[in-house]
Amino acid sequence: MSAESEEDTVAEVERLTLSWVEEILDEPDVTLADNFLDLGGHSVLAVRLSKQARQHLGAEYDLMVLFEKDLGSAAADLASRVGPRSVEETA
Repeated sequence: MSAESEEDTVAEVERLTLSWVEEILDEPDVTLADNFLDLGGHSVLAVRLSKQARQHLGAEYDLMVLFEKDLGSAAADLASRVGPRSVEETA
């Protein structure tokens, strides 16, 4: 995978992550620097988020990363496990 397509994949997974978290938590001002738990997320909602990722990208969020780090880190971790084709299919 080229550096450009890898960057595109990460950017698209970041965009999807923010959109899904905003929807699931009913929180309109989510940023990549936010932590899922700090925003009011919990394990049941995290499973819902992971299911959404699996349906659209074919991979799930690593829940430890989602709980312990910011959303940008969770998105980058997820992007590292999906290919550009999976992301293009959701666009």
